[in-house]
Amino acid sequence: MNSSYSLSIKKIDNLDKFLIICISLIPLSLAISIFFADLLASISGLILIYLFFSKKNYFIFKVLKTEIIFFIILYSIILISLILTNYKDQSFLPSFFYFRYFLLSLTIFYLLKKYEIFFQIFFYSVLISIGIIIVDSLIQHFFDVNTFGYIKVGSVGHDRLIHLTSFFNEEKKLGSYLVRFLPLLLSLIYFNKLKISIYLEILILFLLGSIVFLASERTAFFLLFVVYFFYFLISSYKKIFIVLFFLVFTILFNLESSDRLAEKYINFTLKQIGLYNFFYKDNEEEKNEKKIVRYYSEEHENLSFTGIEIFKKNFLFGSGIKSFYNECNYLKELKIIKPTKRNNQMTCSTHPHNTYVQILSEIGIFGFFIILFLFFKITINNFFILFKKKRSNINKSYYFINLSIIINLMPLIPSGSFFNNWICLMMFFSFGFWMYIKDRSNQ
Repeated sequence: MNSSYSLSIKKIDNLDKFLIICISLIPLSLAISIFFADLLASISGLILIYLFFSKKNYFIFKVLKTEIIFFIILYSIILISLILTNYKDQSFLPSFFYFRYFLLSLTIFYLLKKYEIFFQIFFYSVLISIGIIIVDSLIQHFFDVNTFGYIKVGSVGHDRLIHLTSFFNEEKKLGSYLVRFLPLLLSLIYFNKLKISIYLEILILFLLGSIVFLASERTAFFLLFVVYFFYFLISSYKKIFIVLFFLVFTILFNLESSDRLAEKYINFTLKQIGLYNFFYKDNEEEKNEKKIVRYYSEEHENLSFTGIEIFKKNFLFGSGIKSFYNECNYLKELKIIKPTKRNNQMTCSTHPHNTYVQILSEIGIFGFFIILFLFFKITINNFFILFKKKRSNINKSYYFINLSIIINLMPLIPSGSFFNNWICLMMFFSFGFWMYIKDRSNQ
């Protein structure tokens, strides 16, 4: 650590130092304990409120007028949905305290605006966290058990489908975690103008890509290719060739040597969309047995259909956050939703496994248009950056932090619950950096 770096650290207020520690611990906490991660985020938000009123740090409100108004509108829609819902017991906590996630974003912006050295601190915090998880995942892959003693997790009903989970234990979130932090990490590399960036980028893209693939989470693997697609659009041919060569080699080698990975990514996917018989059955009768080709599995399609039916009943403000399961069972009793052909029953879930269907069903059309507007605005921003003749490191950093938001709002793919605290913390965490880098790129 050089003297100027040490001097910068000494200039930071004690309360701000505590805030920096809290924020820096969140990435690893999201993998080890969601309770601790949420606690750190909540404490950070409370401290920020205290700083607003005690030290009158109101500069955030001047710089972030648009973002604050945007969130106030979204939060107002959520509160109206809470008032109108029939399931206030389930909906109250996630709805009323939803503002804490935005406070996390504001805290990150506050620290970056006041101490730009926080970018360096946080870069190493994320890099160390990701490094620990990669090493732990590789240990679990090769020895079937990780450093905490957690074994690989098998999918229910599919004995051959084994998932790497690392510190997540029985929760299949490893791939999702890594792919959501990847664009943020790339953004931090460019913002910090690291001289070793080309080698670091290639190493990160290769290692994270390999672990996401081995984690056997197909949605995360798809999002990984979205990240790679945007990365290749802005990168040199040399980087693209090196990353592609090593990643394709790793994937093909593992598919060839591992029956479970081939089963997960190829056979199981073909079964879900109705094309398995066509590719793997010998006689024509079996090939034509299942003519319906599906974008999702039948179960996911039914859940999406259920979400649309709930939306039709609650068009403007939805049925309330965390109301999907109850509304689904209600429609099931009315026989509005139908059982699947495979198991002849309709199983209700806590959410429809699609971000925009969930938004429509739980907070209605107004919430839907706000989130969709944000998705398209940020996506268009990235294409404007691509068409620039000269792109600075700040432009590239902004490009990748945009991507961090984009992959959290991707339509038409299966997803976790949009209002789940783990997903919200991941998304609003990136949003704090997005607000600051956006502000810097506009200067």
